[in-house]
Amino acid sequence: MRGLYQSIFLVLVFFSPAVHPAKIDSPMSALHLYSACLDAQRSEYARGFCDGSIDAFYSSTKVWCVPSTVTHGEVKQHVRAALIKKAPPISLSASDAVANAIQLEWPCR
Repeated sequence: MRGLYQSIFLVLVFFSPAVHPAKIDSPMSALHLYSACLDAQRSEYARGFCDGSIDAFYSSTKVWCVPSTVTHGEVKQHVRAALIKKAPPISLSASDAVANAIQLEWPCR
């Protein structure tokens, strides 16, 4: 009988909503990324969030026309500088903002 209770406990633990959180319904907004990148000079956490998000978004970009002579650090610096020029519209996703900044600097020809 004890084995049955242990099995039931394990099933409840592994199939609990807390173990498998719900998916996020909307992507990160560019405004959220803008705020983190704006604070990157004052906060190590914000800098890590900004840089990590930029890395993640440009790593998943399907169209990549950046010349091979440009380093990933240079891409990240450009995107960060482009993001903090002015606050983006709330409707723009962070992934689109990163892709747009890259496409404007290194357009596909």
